[in-house]
Amino acid sequence: MLSIKKKMRFRQLIEDVFMKHRVLVVGSARESTGGVTTVLNLCEKMPMWKKWQCYWLGTQLHGSYGRKAWYAFKAIFRAIFIIWKYDIVHFHTTPDKGGLLIQLPILIMAKIGRKKAIMHIHVGNQLNDNTENKFFIWWMQHCDVIVLLAKKWLNLLSQKYPQVKTPKVVVYNACEEKVFVPMDKKDKTIVFVGSLNENKAPDVLIKAWAQIEKKYPEWKLEFLGSGSSEKQSKELVHQLGIANRVEFLGFCHGQKLESHFSKASVYVMCSYNEGFPMAVIEAWAYGDAVLTTPVGGLPDVIEEGKNCLTFDFGNYDELSDCLAQVLGSTSKRTSLGDYGRKVVYEHFSMQKINDEFEQLYQFIINS
Repeated sequence: MLSIKKKMRFRQLIEDVFMKHRVLVVGSARESTGGVTTVLNLCEKMPMWKKWQCYWLGTQLHGSYGRKAWYAFKAIFRAIFIIWKYDIVHFHTTPDKGGLLIQLPILIMAKIGRKKAIMHIHVGNQLNDNTENKFFIWWMQHCDVIVLLAKKWLNLLSQKYPQVKTPKVVVYNACEEKVFVPMDKKDKTIVFVGSLNENKAPDVLIKAWAQIEKKYPEWKLEFLGSGSSEKQSKELVHQLGIANRVEFLGFCHGQKLESHFSKASVYVMCSYNEGFPMAVIEAWAYGDAVLTTPVGGLPDVIEEGKNCLTFDFGNYDELSDCLAQVLGSTSKRTSLGDYGRKVVYEHFSMQKINDEFEQLYQFIINS
């Protein structure tokens, strides 16, 4: 007869081989630089990734049309041979028809193979603009669960898309613990992190800074990013005569980005549209004082005057007032930064989001 230990080992082997569930994660490529890639990189570090034997299948990549098409073709071809091993296919996507079209063959494979399909939608305000997007609606109707980035989008989706009866849940983006630099040790720097384009509205920050920069000669403004509005932004800085007080550092990542984020005292976001902006979460984690529009899912966790100061979209006069409040008061910056860190670890910690993914996967397996 087998010993108790051998029986337990045998049982564990059977569970590992036959009973463990697996998740195929479909989204942007590792080589991409977007928000979805950032989210997936964090997911890969969570315990659930190993427990559920997740595999990241990148389908979309930045670059020329030829490069994008070849990358997508290889991903779809690979899916043909590996999808049978997985019980759940977790799509990370947006309402963009191009991205949905690329991932469509994998969804069809999942449905044919009777796999459970999760549609994780990485947008927010953009849901208002896609109520007539029949392809997007069809996708939502043919998945088993829809994941949204904030409670605000859960309510909006129910109101704007009544024909979509698919179960919906909210899972926030996670944030790793960051190296904390006390406010009195930080540089007197204001940072803007992200693409320089019309949606991110760098011109709003430039105009706001131009109104008050002479009152705060020890402070400087840094733009970490590049994009379609970069040239216009630089021209505006020169027109307003503040070129010596503004730096354009280009796209930053890794340790360089972390260094600027952790040493900065103030972080500003001027966006008109976001899902749940990772940059704000990271700024909170670094203990920076955050000034932002009430964009995307942020109203879920914004506590005005406690974890941030907000200003209306495009209103550089309001932003200028917010800047004056924090630049002139170390205690104000400190209180905003400290409370922001508290919010991160209450709502966006790796362990909390890990547990929510586990619950999601278990729910969909049992449904």
